[in-house]
Amino acid sequence: MTDSSDLPELRALYGTAQPPSLDTCGFFYVHVDERESSVTFGFETSQLPAHPEPEWSAKPYNTLCFFVEFTGVTGLRMAGIVAEAERSVRIAGGAIAEGASDRLDVTVAGDRREISFSAAASRVTHTRVYLQGSP
Repeated sequence: MTDSSDLPELRALYGTAQPPSLDTCGFFYVHVDERESSVTFGFETSQLPAHPEPEWSAKPYNTLCFFVEFTGVTGLRMAGIVAEAERSVRIAGGAIAEGASDRLDVTVAGDRREISFSAAASRVTHTRVYLQGSP
């Protein structure tokens, strides 16, 4: 997986349209659960999906929020804890081929902050929409 288009839950929402790159989404949440060996990231984007959930039509919205949970986490490394506007999100691996690792290598890096780890799997655990700013 290299970007959000490799997450089936987001592909279903965006259909044939390209989901937003994780580098362009607001990265606002990190939760490390040592009991479950998982890390959850929260992202938000103003690039709205082509196929929204039916219940979202009940109110106006201009932002999609989604959470990506990584399970089976090993090798967690963190340097700094403050969120930075300029950062890159890299998720590599997951290919099942001879000699290829079936684990995901995850890195979120800014100028002075970084979190990286290896994960067995990833999935979108929650999506919601809301109106951000003035209507």
